[in-house]
Amino acid sequence: MALLESAIKEGVKIQVNHRFKYKNRSLGTFLVSAKSRKNTELIKKIESLGVNFKMHSNEPEHYLERYILQLSTDKKPNKQRYITRFNHYVLPKKEDLKEQTINKLNKVWKKKFGEIRKWTKPETVLDKIHQWKEFRYNEKINPEGKWIDTRKNMGKLYGWVYVRKRDKQKMSLILEHFNKKEISELQKEGF
Repeated sequence: MALLESAIKEGVKIQVNHRFKYKNRSLGTFLVSAKSRKNTELIKKIESLGVNFKMHSNEPEHYLERYILQLSTDKKPNKQRYITRFNHYVLPKKEDLKEQTINKLNKVWKKKFGEIRKWTKPETVLDKIHQWKEFRYNEKINPEGKWIDTRKNMGKLYGWVYVRKRDKQKMSLILEHFNKKEISELQKEGF
């Protein structure tokens, strides 16, 4: 405890991981073991010195709290970085989060970026390819088995497919997901 007190007095940025050393001693390992053993007395003593275990936790709720704090205090937040972190770390754990914390992030997001934070997984290129193939092989809506049809028949997928028809470079990036027969059909339709 004396080593931890000394580090705090010096203003050292405390890290709760095994790599953190202070004065050539494994202070991080001491903190990790205190946390993992759930020794409530020791944890209370450590927290009374100013160490916030929530700020070093992998728990989804704690991670979201840190994320919200960072976003709210960031004077010039890089929106794309926050979106990437959200999609990678927060969204997959949505079911484990409290509604109150979700609402808190929504308010901060609206304040920082002027838009509503969506809590749905964004579609990937592979999702689009899968939908495109479903359209191609769906005999009810596509009896002729064409790869492109009207916007009315294809819905939202039409714009994405149309871009690939007009831009050979973009189409070449996804060709590996089609077999020889499909590629032949696509070529006949001008892709």
